[in-house]
Amino acid sequence: MRIVVEIREDAFRTPKTPQQVADEMRQAAAVFWVARGDVAPEAVNDIAAPSQPEIGETLKDLLLRMPDVGEDSDFERPVDYGRPTVEFD
Repeated sequence: MRIVVEIREDAFRTPKTPQQVADEMRQAAAVFWVARGDVAPEAVNDIAAPSQPEIGETLKDLLLRMPDVGEDSDFERPVDYGRPTVEFD
């Protein structure tokens, strides 16, 4: 079964990736269904198992899924002017 849910990104106090949200929703649903008696306790591990990344996913896709946090200057390389020149007399 596939369920699609839209959630505003600013609804969370800390940024989450779609993968994290999907895994947490799957775990919460499994606990809820067991508590209601809709699912046997033995089936919880199958329902709550973390989803596998899509086959054929590239590194670029993985990086695009990461949350956009921090300042760009935090990730810049420091300016390196090399060694100072030494002048001999």
